Amino acid sequence: MDAKTRTDIRLPCKACRYEILSVNGKEPDQPQQYQGIIENISKGGFRFVTSKRFELEDRITAKIVFTDGRSLETFGRICYCNEDEENGDYAYGFSIITGFIHSRLFSHRALAGQSAHELKEGDSSNNPASRKHSC
Repeated sequence: MDAKTRTDIRLPCKACRYEILSVNGKEPDQPQQYQGIIENISKGGFRFVTSKRFELEDRITAKIVFTDGRSLETFGRICYCNEDEENGDYAYGFSIITGFIHSRLFSHRALAGQSAHELKEGDSSNNPASRKHSC
């Protein structure tokens, strides 16, 4: 889905974390290396940054850990990738297939982030021109 057809608002999730539980049905050899910070999140997915390499359309089971202690296991796919040439990290889009994120998880306490209005005004990761590249 591109930014023109997107109906869900993406919110920053500055302290929310992700853990990759499986990639294409296989558990990671070193699970501690497959976790990190979520940059933004919506009901349909999230954006995360890692030094790990994934392929577009990889099927991933992930656990999202919110700052208020709640967590959610979800299954999805890698839908886009941006490479940061300066530090070699990759920013990925994770599109949820099953394990829909319920709107009650989008409280300010759970996300510890800005309001949707603040995000639209100042978050460059919300700009479609800054993403949608294949790695």
